[in-house]
Amino acid sequence: MGAGNVAGHLAVALKASGASIAQVSARSIETASRLAQRVGARAVEVSQLSTDVDMVLIAVADRAVADVAAMLPPGRAIVAHTSGSIPLERIAAGGRRAAVLYPLQSFSRDVAVDVSQVPFFTEATDEATLAEVDAVARRLSEHIYHADSARRRHLHIAGVLAGNFPVYLLEMARRTLAEAGYPLEVVKPLMEAVTAKAFAVGPHDALTGPARRGDVAVTRLQAEALPPAHRTIYEAFTQAIIDEYSE
Repeated sequence: MGAGNVAGHLAVALKASGASIAQVSARSIETASRLAQRVGARAVEVSQLSTDVDMVLIAVADRAVADVAAMLPPGRAIVAHTSGSIPLERIAAGGRRAAVLYPLQSFSRDVAVDVSQVPFFTEATDEATLAEVDAVARRLSEHIYHADSARRRHLHIAGVLAGNFPVYLLEMARRTLAEAGYPLEVVKPLMEAVTAKAFAVGPHDALTGPARRGDVAVTRLQAEALPPAHRTIYEAFTQAIIDEYSE
């Protein structure tokens, strides 16, 4: 269920693993049809989704997960969702076999991802269901972990901190560079080196720069050169770093 970024990548990866995709459904039958054609499935309306299969995988926006699950008829299928923030209980009503298959990764429609290297976190209503979900996860990736809803919430927050926020900071950097006539690519070697160092020695020891050194004069000049919205973010990060490393 779903034909967006997550659904697309997972459906294609499952098909490549030898799994059979029976149906694809989405808000738009046209969107569902495009993905269905890629994986040899049949596009159907939500009301036509069959639960006479091994698994129904709900890969839709978080706000729609419970509503989609509630629309499914009774059946033998495990009903699983891919969300990092929705508790398992939201789709486990009525004694249904339910599970979570959560990939800790950012997916974009036209950007290739090596799904075999993506960490997947699983949870289920019972041990037998968990074993089946783990088997599906192993079709997709070499990195499988178990995580209940509380632990998955921490994973989702960490994903936002490590994935979304740095991308926004890169957009701030892009705009600053553009004002001086430079492309974003000039900071690519820096970003790659810093990331490698952070994973090699740990983020705390990898951090450098004027805030780390407590050079308030430099940080004040830099903040003043930024537009107000970005200045607020710069100052918040700077103060947090100074507080973290002050003796």
